[in-house]
Amino acid sequence: MSDELKQEKPERTPYQNLMRKIAIGIMVGGLSVSAVVFVTAPPEVEEDYLGVYVTSIHNSKRYLLELERIGGKAAVVAVELSDWFKGLWHGRRLAGTLAVLSVGASLLCFLAARIPPLDD
Repeated sequence: MSDELKQEKPERTPYQNLMRKIAIGIMVGGLSVSAVVFVTAPPEVEEDYLGVYVTSIHNSKRYLLELERIGGKAAVVAVELSDWFKGLWHGRRLAGTLAVLSVGASLLCFLAARIPPLDD
């Protein structure tokens, strides 16, 4: 009776094996590179040559008020989104971005490996 409950798993095709190997390679390589970037990235402190904290003009209230007056709230949101996106590609945030992208790409490859072959 227990033999009847066991279901036979279909064998993996060479394509599925290749996609699984690619997914593992992307995951291991991406996480390794992100770890190296995280360890070697300098701390995120904005200082000028005198050691005084420097703020961007985009962070000032006056700039945001003028931007909202000229372009509306949508312009302010667009600028904030743009600044956030630019920040993802520097320093330790780059390490997190690389880790997320490598995990996402490897998951896509694992999902592609699960697609059954189109025989017949």
